Amino acid sequence: MLNILFDYSLTVQDKFIIAVAFLFAMVIAFAMHEYAHGLVAYWNGDLTAKNCGRLTINPLKHLDIMGTLLLIFVGFGWAKPVPVNPNNFNNQKRGIFTVSIAGVTTNLILAIVNFIFIIITVVIVNAVGSIVGIGLIVYKLFFNFFLYGVAINLTLMAFNLIPIYPLDGFHVVEAFTKYDNKYCVFMRHYGSMILFALLIISNFASRFGGILQYFDIIGLFVNTITNGIESLMMLIMGAIF
Repeated sequence: MLNILFDYSLTVQDKFIIAVAFLFAMVIAFAMHEYAHGLVAYWNGDLTAKNCGRLTINPLKHLDIMGTLLLIFVGFGWAKPVPVNPNNFNNQKRGIFTVSIAGVTTNLILAIVNFIFIIITVVIVNAVGSIVGIGLIVYKLFFNFFLYGVAINLTLMAFNLIPIYPLDGFHVVEAFTKYDNKYCVFMRHYGSMILFALLIISNFASRFGGILQYFDIIGLFVNTITNGIESLMMLIMGAIF
């Protein structure tokens, strides 16, 4: 994101359009991710999110300052976790699993929806022909919004699938193991520190490369998933056009 804003080949207007599109796509991706957790928890019998005022798509209720800044500066981030009490679930194992995958599933759906809108936008532009003036500005705004909608939702999905506490991937593992499983116990104690360290390594690797790229576990994991899905999307778009 910051690289684009410092790209001197772009006009000030284009930078503003890109920034607005990015921020709106990011806010929607984060808000819907957390809302999905709260909604599925509610379906499983837990009213904690509802009682805390988090069962809402209002992005201001879900944004986490640190997670948002990391997404902008590093490329990986998170929203403020929705409070969930597994003890309230009608079926605890099923509840933990379905709540854990609710956010990433929602992000995948949003990525697909944004991809469909990219195709629709391209079809409309091809049918209309050249666009100038305010029409061009609107086109750039929506096209970049849909483009970032794909990229951010896929990144958020892949990042949260990492099986490190407190990410969703850890809770998926937790749903299929005993509570006192050695891996789960270890992650509950040290997962946050491990994740923070890996994020620092990822940040340095993206900036300096070199030997650090071989230790960028988060980058490798996220890029493998996102690049695979994006490649499939490009094949679909190529087949259509």
